[in-house]
Amino acid sequence: MNDNKSILIIGGGVIGASIAYYLTMNNCNVILVERGNICSGSSYGNAGLVSYANPKPMAEPGVIKKVIGWMLDKESPFFIKPRLDWELLRWLLRFQASCSEKSVKHAINVTRAMKSVTMKLSEEFTTEEKTNLYWEKKGRILLYKNKGSLETGKKTLDSLKQYGIDGKIMDLDGVLEMDHNVDSSVVGGIFYPDYEHVLPEKYVKGLVLMAEKKGAKIHTETEVIDFKTSGKQIERVVTTRGDFIPDQVVLAAGCWSPMISKMLGFKLPIQPAKGYSVTWKAVESTSKIPISLVDEKIAISPMGEFLRFSSNLELVGYDSKINLRRVRAAQSRVEGYLNGIKDLDLVEVWRGFRPGTPDTLPIIERNDNYDNLILATGHDMLGMVNSLVTGKLVSEMINGEELSIDLSPFRLGRFW
Repeated sequence: MNDNKSILIIGGGVIGASIAYYLTMNNCNVILVERGNICSGSSYGNAGLVSYANPKPMAEPGVIKKVIGWMLDKESPFFIKPRLDWELLRWLLRFQASCSEKSVKHAINVTRAMKSVTMKLSEEFTTEEKTNLYWEKKGRILLYKNKGSLETGKKTLDSLKQYGIDGKIMDLDGVLEMDHNVDSSVVGGIFYPDYEHVLPEKYVKGLVLMAEKKGAKIHTETEVIDFKTSGKQIERVVTTRGDFIPDQVVLAAGCWSPMISKMLGFKLPIQPAKGYSVTWKAVESTSKIPISLVDEKIAISPMGEFLRFSSNLELVGYDSKINLRRVRAAQSRVEGYLNGIKDLDLVEVWRGFRPGTPDTLPIIERNDNYDNLILATGHDMLGMVNSLVTGKLVSEMINGEELSIDLSPFRLGRFW
């Protein structure tokens, strides 16, 4: 039940925005603080995916062998900076433990449950609201240059059919019917119709705007620097722009969440996973359907007047330098799949940190350390995808409502 107590959300990315949206829908007194600007972190430069077909997590059998191979290639889609870092080592050991068949099946079932709720929530938006959020359902084409990889893709599709997921297997001619820009070196593809995308910045800022219209107070350039606590209560949140005295606190700061949790005396097993995106000015002939270059680990997303590719995963701590060699290598691989890319005007090269957990599932719970603290973080590379369900779950927790799904898979205690 909403008793009009104040709720302070830390984080102005897609998760914080979604939480603010659902809390204000329940007429809660919401304050959101963001260390930068709204949608200035990993929510800004990603592929814009909000609904997907393949629920398989990154942590799966065989991925460790691939990672070792990638580590020997300076232009590979994955890189770990060699360093003495015990938190990283513990994270990697937990990641390895999550690569079992049992863990993968568990993760698939959990993500399917989240998707089911998300689909219902997305249907609640009006056509006008979805237009304002640049929400589109065009599906996604998975492209392959290697026949062996295509066969693996077909097997994946067969395995997904047990979950009610279907796709269309295509040869090169079939692919070219959907996108004439595809290079003739591609041997085939698989079209999944259930993928949906948004323009990330418009989506996040749109949710925040709707929350503001319902009364939420938004404070940007406001960094949390300390807490005042008493027993199991957070009494005061100290920021660079003054103190806040909320009744409830929601930590939704993405990759920065571990730094904030340390101020409160506990650790979060989240690694900042740096990713890149390159955005070009689109032209009339540019690809209109989102694409995945499966073997290259690259997502290509049409975004209105722009075209963006997102790639690479680097575990380099909070090193924000742009590795141009890796960016150029990824762009070269894109040019090998799509014709005309070299002729597009560059708009932006971006990098940002995704909040990676060892099992790729988020952390969503009412925290054991403080009675008035809720964690909603660690969404890995699926922040956009799982934003609505996370916002809904946090709202349900705060308002004492029946939960849409079981929270036990998201408990922080699963890592200890």
